[in-house]
Parts: sequence; C-alpha cells; structure tokens
Amino acid sequence: MSDSKVEDLRLPAAVISRIVKDALPANAAVSKEAKTALARAAAVFILSVTNAANEHADGNKRKTIAAGDIYYAIKTLDCEQLERPLQEAVEAWKAGKSAKAEEAKKRRAEKKAHDVRDIEDM
Repeated sequence: MSDSKVEDLRLPAAVISRIVKDALPANAAVSKEAKTALARAAAVFILSVTNAANEHADGNKRKTIAAGDIYYAIKTLDCEQLERPLQEAVEAWKAGKSAKAEEAKKRRAEKKAHDVRDIEDM
C-alpha cells in the first residue's frame, strides 16, 4: 500500500471529530494532531480491509466485493473483535433503509389516494 493512496483518502475532519467525541467521555480533549493521526490510521485500515476483501473476491472469481468479503478480510487481518459490531451495524443500516423505503411507499400511496379523491371531487 503506497503512501499516495493514504494521502488520497482524506476522511472528513468533521466526521473524525464526531466519532472521536462520541467515543470519549465528555471531559476528554483530543489534539488536532491526534485527530489527524486517527484519520490516517482509519484510512490505512480501510485500504487494508478493501485490499484483503478484493483478494478474497478475486479468489472466488468475482469482481464485486460483498459484505462477506469484508467480514473475511476483518478475520484475515486479525480483527475478529470487529466482526460482530460490524455485522450489527450492517443489520441496523439494512433495517433503517427498509423502514425508510416502507415510509416512502406509504407516503406515495397516501398521495395517490389523495389525488384520486381530488379527481373524484371535481
């Protein structure tokens, strides 16, 4: 993994700050240099996981990286402790996405019913 890839992957400072703030007690202070180091470490981790997942997908003759490839990469990189929280986060994301889709479907149905009533009232 080249340094240029890490430099190209600049994670948003606001996102890093929010994650750090949420992870620490309210009275904890983190220097700008520490946040930069965390951002670079996160970028290196993302690149490492992506590379391992891509190799796994290639080994299975697939061009698209799937969630299973990411889980495999996490294990390969000796980060098994992250697998369960990652799976839970993915499931929560899927549930939220599904709930939003259902809500949008319900709004469309209500709008359609309202439009039909308006036409009938004419």
